[in-house]
Amino acid sequence: MKRHLIAAVLAALVGAGTVLAVTNDGPPSTPPWVQADGTVDISKAPDAIEVSGPDGEVVVCSNGRRLKVRKELLFGPPSATPAELRARGSAANGQDFVWRCGKGANPHVNPRLVPESQDPLEQDD
Repeated sequence: MKRHLIAAVLAALVGAGTVLAVTNDGPPSTPPWVQADGTVDISKAPDAIEVSGPDGEVVVCSNGRRLKVRKELLFGPPSATPAELRARGSAANGQDFVWRCGKGANPHVNPRLVPESQDPLEQDD
């Protein structure tokens, strides 16, 4: 009886280890272009980076391809001065923005940034 119990526990542990290995539930690895202090070395970053939506899922465009945003849009200087950004009020209002697919034949390489409040994919429950 003891042997059956030990075998059952061992089988359960091996099964759980297999599930964790297959589902890859560990933390994601840090990309080589992100330094230990969290800063980005833009020279090592890829030209375009896939992005996730507010739900944490990778954004997939109508053509079935994942949305890619050029590194200049993600890490480049802001499109306006701090004074201009404050005048717009979006940062002061705490408004969040999300990346969405663009239009045309290649929406996956034509990203657009929209206020989350105007997100066409946002669904009210």
